[in-house]
Formats: sequence, C-alpha cells, structure tokens
Amino acid sequence: MEISYVLKDCTFKHNKYSVIEAETWEPKDLDIVVAKGEKFAFQIMLKATEEFNCTIDGSSTISWKGLGNRVRLKLNVPNKLENDFSINVMGYVQDDTKAFVNDAILRDKDVLVEQHLPQMFWIEGQVPEDFTEDNFNIGIDVFKSFGYEDEEKVCTIDVPVEVKNVVLKSLDESRFFLDLWQHPSCLARMYKVELWSDVHFEIIDNYLKELASLGEKVATVIVSDYPWAGQSCYKVYKNPSNLYEYNMVSVSKGIDGKIKCNFESMDRYINIANKHKMAQEIDLFGLLGNWCAGEFGNPIEGYKDPIRVRYYDENDKVFKFINNTGDLKEYIGLVLNHLIECGLWDRVRVIADEPNNPEVVKECIEFINSTVDEYKVKYKSATHDQNFLDRAKDEVDDMSINLKLTIQNYKDIDKLKKKVNDKGGILTWFVCCFPEKPNSFISSPFVENRIIGWYTYYFGLDGFLRWDYNLWTEDPWRDASYKFPIWKAGDMFFVYPGKDLKPVRSVRMENLRFGIQDFELFTMLEKEKGREYIEVELMQELLNKKENAEIKGFGNIELGYSLDNFEYDKVKKQVLDLLDKL
Repeated sequence: MEISYVLKDCTFKHNKYSVIEAETWEPKDLDIVVAKGEKFAFQIMLKATEEFNCTIDGSSTISWKGLGNRVRLKLNVPNKLENDFSINVMGYVQDDTKAFVNDAILRDKDVLVEQHLPQMFWIEGQVPEDFTEDNFNIGIDVFKSFGYEDEEKVCTIDVPVEVKNVVLKSLDESRFFLDLWQHPSCLARMYKVELWSDVHFEIIDNYLKELASLGEKVATVIVSDYPWAGQSCYKVYKNPSNLYEYNMVSVSKGIDGKIKCNFESMDRYINIANKHKMAQEIDLFGLLGNWCAGEFGNPIEGYKDPIRVRYYDENDKVFKFINNTGDLKEYIGLVLNHLIECGLWDRVRVIADEPNNPEVVKECIEFINSTVDEYKVKYKSATHDQNFLDRAKDEVDDMSINLKLTIQNYKDIDKLKKKVNDKGGILTWFVCCFPEKPNSFISSPFVENRIIGWYTYYFGLDGFLRWDYNLWTEDPWRDASYKFPIWKAGDMFFVYPGKDLKPVRSVRMENLRFGIQDFELFTMLEKEKGREYIEVELMQELLNKKENAEIKGFGNIELGYSLDNFEYDKVKKQVLDLLDKL
C-alpha cells in the first residue's frame, strides 16, 4: 500500500468526491509564524492506493471491517507543548450543492478511508505565553501495518513554526465584541432532554464554554415565548424542523390575580455565562420587535408588538397567554426589576431583531420604560433598514448594522460609532442569510470567516454579530440545508451537535477565531503605527478600497477582497515582525 500526503492551510476546502487536480498534491511550505498565545491550525490531506483505517496517536481502534490495512498518525512536539497540540479527524458535511466538504473537526479516534479517496486531518495548537524558543518543529509520524504485522514507520512530516516575541492575550480579554446568538431550547430538543432540567444545563454549560473560547461577549436571554415565531418554521414542509425558543422565566398568576415569576432558569443561564466570562452584555429577547404579528398571531389586545408570554392561572388551573397591557406591564416590570436587584442592570439590553418601523419601536420603548420608572432601560437593535437607522438611532443604545448599511454609511461610521460609544454602547456589523458573500455558509470559502475580523477593523467597528451559534435542522449531520435558497447550509450554526453532549467545532468557527486574533494584533499595532497605516499599507490591497464596494441588489455585494489565505498570512507576519521590534 502506497501512502501520499500533502500539507494544506486552515482554509483549504476539500470536496470529498470531486476530481482533485494534480497541482493540489504539489508540496507547498506553510510558513507558519505565530505570536505566543495565538491559536493556529493547518491540515493534512492523506490518501493511499488501498483502503485503510486511520487512527490518531496511541489509539488501537480498528474498523468494522477488521484487521486490514491500518495507518496511525502520531503527533510529535517538544515535551513542554504536548498538552497544547492535537490532531483531529475531519468530518465531511453536505452543503447545498450536494458537495461533501471538510467542515467538522471531530473527536473520533479513527476513520475508514476509501481507496484513492483523500481524507483530511486537522492539526492545531497554541504556543503558551511563557515559551522561550524562537522556533520549533511539529512532527507527524506516519505508521502503517496490516493484520498482526508490526507497525512500520513510513515517514515523518515536519512543519516548522516560527514564534515571535509577541504575546496575544486571551480572547475573553480582546477588544473585539463578538455577539453570536445562542438558542438554548434547541439544545434540549436536539438531545431530547427536559427543558431547563439539570442535564439541559449541563449541555448549556458545555456549549457556552466552547463559545466563550472565541471571546463571546453576550449572553442571549429569552424572556418570552417564540420571540422569532420559530423563524417561520411552520411554513417549511421540506425538511421540517422545530425552531421555537421558550421563555426562561416560569410565569404564573396567583389567586389574587397578580403575575408571579420564577427566575431560577434565567439566573442559572446567566450564572453559567458569567462563569465563562461571556456575559459582558445580557441581551433580553422577546420584549421588543417580535416577528409575525399577522401570520403567527398577537395575543395582546391593543399592543402592536406580538409579545407571547404563557402562564399558569392558579385560580382557573389552566395555562393561558398574557392578553392585556396591564398584565404585560406587570410581567416586564418583574423581569427588569429582578435584574436590577441582581446587580446586572448596567449589562442589560432589550434587543429588537431587524425592526423596520421606528414609530412602533418608539411607542413600545415608552411602554417598557414605564415599567421601571427610576431606571433607564438600554436598547439594542440589529437592523438592515436605512430608514430605521436614520430615525431611531437616538432611541437605541447599542446597534448592529448589516453589511449593506456598513457600506452605504462607511464615510459616517466614525461619527455613528462615536455617538453609540459615547452612550456606553457598542457598534457592530452583521451578515445573515444575505449577502451571498462574504458569509459563513458551508459552501462559502473558508477564508471568508477569517476576513470577518479584518473587515471589522477596516470599517472601524467594535465587533461582529451573527444570529447563529447552535440552531439546527432535525439532523444537521445528514441534512443541514434549510429554506434553501433563502437560507444556506451553515447559516444556522457554527458548531455541530456531538453525541457526548458537547459541541463539535467547525472549520468555519476556527477561521472566525483566527480573524478575531488578527483583529487583536491590528489593535496592538495601531498604538504604534496608527490606524491609517494599517488600513492603507497593510489591508487595502487585500480588502479593496471602501469606495469601490458595490451593492448590486438584495444579497449581492461585491467587496473585491482576496480569497488567498497565504496573502492574509503574509500581512499577519508583517504585523508580528513590527510588533516584535517594538
């Protein structure tokens, strides 16, 4: 059995069943240069002339086919780095083009590899801050065997790494404001556990821990039922999936007719987010700018925003929905005052997702304000509407604007950011089901996830928002496509559901991480070189001039950026060289 391999960078995308061009197998130096504390990764593509089962490090796992051809990959790094590096089997996931691509970073210890069909492996690591060497080698030993034969060492793949005397701080300390929305009810559905049970919170803990490693700054707190009306999932008959989110607050009405709230689940969620240092901001969903009043219904008579709060009536012994503004005011007041009493008020934002009617929003804001007289409620919006941006920005404290608005207003971004920052707020940008590019779909070039950090810095924004961290179809491993072509596979999530109650990371997520690290390096260099130097001398050639960006219609934006990850690494190396000399 003959074994072939080639090294690839962290953005390489492999279509498992496609014809691979000869140049893909041509060796190319990776030229890895990193800061201390920086996480990085590369890939190995491996194939053989016969089918084989490949295991990782010391694993002795064999395939269901028994003792046939076997290959083992063993990672060799300096002893002091052993706990900082790992090698992972990559899982292939189907995108909307029916291509199977290497997006999932699995925890499996083995994989059966078909004859002549390449398999990708993910090697990642992080040099600790106290590392004293200027360079080291990552070695991957390749062994093969058959049946009960002794292993034979085929080769050692050597990857040199240069380490600069620059320390990149942990992303939980980064200035980059990452806001990936969480969907906790989806976790209970996926793992078929009781909502807000102990095992549900164990799963939540696992998922928030992973999210926090990216430098997440926001805890998504659901305080009404079906705030997005299930993303209109009731309209989808092809690959139907339940996408409803449920109130973290348990609500009842006493015999005296007063609304009562049990905040145990909400508090527990916030405490977990706090533990993982990702509750710098607490966003309340479901009190403002809810969706589908016409189609999905609005239970509250005379109130323009369809807030849906289910409660148990202790007098009538049945469940009901709040249907009048008196009970609604009482309920909102209880929620907000509880957060005040918990000492969390400065972090709380009442968020509206994609509002487009400033008059209705203003009216609802006045109503919410009336529930806590002496305290100022802070509001946040994620908007794609220029009219709303122009007319409602004075009422909103935190704001996220989509890429189209970012481009349309790029000359005024500094002014808008100062206005928001002066109020103690944050200005971020977002993409969702549109535009087509850049985006984080499974079908998107993986490098587009990295350049999110670059464009955040380039446009002078505080961070990035996306509505997805863990929202799934019924079985995302088999069919992740949902509402295609409106939503594309990967639009809903950055992680896959692992069988061990933990998230399975994606290549898209890791490249987002690398882009955030780049952002942090840029902010470090800015103190010495200034923003203009970084934007013009280092970024402009790769990202294109801001004024050259074209909006060609809904979902069609041309920024003119490079897709060559080598060029981005080249600039990062320049940044590290400059920082190293300071």
